[in-house]
Amino acid sequence: MNATEEQIQRLEAHYEGRKAYFGDLHNHAKTSDRADGTRTLSHWKGALEALKLDFAAILDHGQVEHMYAPEWEDGLFLGATEPGTWITDSKAEKGCIHYNIHFDNPKALEDMLEAFPEYEFTGGITGRFKYPKFTFARFCELVDYIMAHDGFFVHPHPKQVMISDDPLDYLFREYTGLEVFYGDYRNDMTAANYQLWLDLLALDKKIYATGGNDNHACAADTALTCIYADEKKNSAYIARLREGDMVCGAVGIKMCMGDTKMGGECSFDGQTLLVGVNEFHRSVKNPEHTYRLDLIDDKGVVCGEEISCTEPAYFAFDVNPDAKFYRVEVVDVNTGFRIALGNPIWNK
Repeated sequence: MNATEEQIQRLEAHYEGRKAYFGDLHNHAKTSDRADGTRTLSHWKGALEALKLDFAAILDHGQVEHMYAPEWEDGLFLGATEPGTWITDSKAEKGCIHYNIHFDNPKALEDMLEAFPEYEFTGGITGRFKYPKFTFARFCELVDYIMAHDGFFVHPHPKQVMISDDPLDYLFREYTGLEVFYGDYRNDMTAANYQLWLDLLALDKKIYATGGNDNHACAADTALTCIYADEKKNSAYIARLREGDMVCGAVGIKMCMGDTKMGGECSFDGQTLLVGVNEFHRSVKNPEHTYRLDLIDDKGVVCGEEISCTEPAYFAFDVNPDAKFYRVEVVDVNTGFRIALGNPIWNK
């Protein structure tokens, strides 16, 4: 049902002073001989402007020096790195993974590398590090360190690297990111990662959906993440990522249940779920198309509401106090593709 004016104001109060930033959480640039991106950060600046993107995470492999580059701009480039490892005692058929580590400053990343001697980090701005093997327990210690030091961990392109039929092999800690939209929200790789996310949610695991293009050459706008942040700064982005208060996809979605926003937990007793769809990135915006907001709980789709890509829409939903979670998706009815996945609010 449509939200009342009072309910709209209550929802918007949670997002006061925040705006939607659309960006890409997984990219690579040409910042050193070690980096395998083919375009410079200067090129990326122009490409992001042309695509009307607010930020791009640059995860150049095995180094930290990209975060010290003179072209680096906080809020435009989000610092991170993408190591790889083999989980030596994994039950998976193939226990190899990559993992994305996001920090808002290079010193935090350097401290992490030094805290784990397995990386053999050489230190300094031009320091390099190796990709060590880890046991499952030791790798979880690494994830715990990242989370305890204000970082954000994402398991990128999970079904494209690791091979396992057990969803739990892909999960190292809850409240971390899973790259669901990978490369393009319309491709088979995204479909496989989406099913993995559903399988983990069905196992009562609290895991956040993110998007990333994994570009090594030209920028793209086909696997975005939307963050309602307080300002255009890396620390503001990461604060929301760590809360799960972001959207995998190119639509600005706001959601709350009482004082709890998406990514959080609360009791569902006596609650109403408020949802607002406020803006579409131009990459998915077509005034000639019909769009639908689907409300989903642990049993499946509860209902669908038609929405416009040009006008904000607000809804108030009665909730089942016994549901395990609620989340929403935005679907382009003309193409049938999901263009945005809101992260859940879980029942506590």
